[in-house]
Amino acid sequence: MSIKVGVYDFFAHLIGGSFLLAIILYILQRLLTLPIDIANLSSTQFLFLGTIAYVLGYVATPISSHYWYRFFVPKELYQNTIKALNKQIPQMEVNLDEMDWYTLIAFIKKQNIDMAHDIEQYNAISIMLRSTSFGLLLFSVTFSVDFFLKNYVTGYLFLSVVCFILSIILIRESVTYHTYFFRSIYQSVVALIVQPEQISVKIRVCKKDDSHNKVGN
Repeated sequence: MSIKVGVYDFFAHLIGGSFLLAIILYILQRLLTLPIDIANLSSTQFLFLGTIAYVLGYVATPISSHYWYRFFVPKELYQNTIKALNKQIPQMEVNLDEMDWYTLIAFIKKQNIDMAHDIEQYNAISIMLRSTSFGLLLFSVTFSVDFFLKNYVTGYLFLSVVCFILSIILIRESVTYHTYFFRSIYQSVVALIVQPEQISVKIRVCKKDDSHNKVGN
């Protein structure tokens, strides 16, 4: 089952790193003549570039988090998410806002590894969107520089604006999936520790006459 989590983690860094690799190749192509034909890559070249993309995505994750993501993520996102959920089900008295979410993930893994895998998907998607957004931001900056260096060609300005808008959209989606990640931690812990008598279930039983009337209508 550990392979399943590794796949999500791998593609999260690979996709984000691919954008960073693309911007590096774009800049190098401007400065040097690269012996790489993207349309006709050999298996060795494809594997080599894929490895570089994964490493770039892995390295860029803390960089994008510190220099880009932090401008959009609300302060104390975890605590605020947990407090909001606590208000929705106060009768259960499950207050997790002061507990470290790493500890909660470890608890969930110990109790139900499949449930933990489902939770970590949200975190992997958030990381992927974060790195991809950062790559698009770099593309936006590069196209802006090209706009000034290439005699104000409006095409570069258009590409710069498009990349910047996409970057903003993706970074906001990253925050959303990070919220889903914390919310799923809470919901999973509640599902593991809640007692049957704490669950309030409302069941509406239709009378026999009512059911006949509904069928007739």
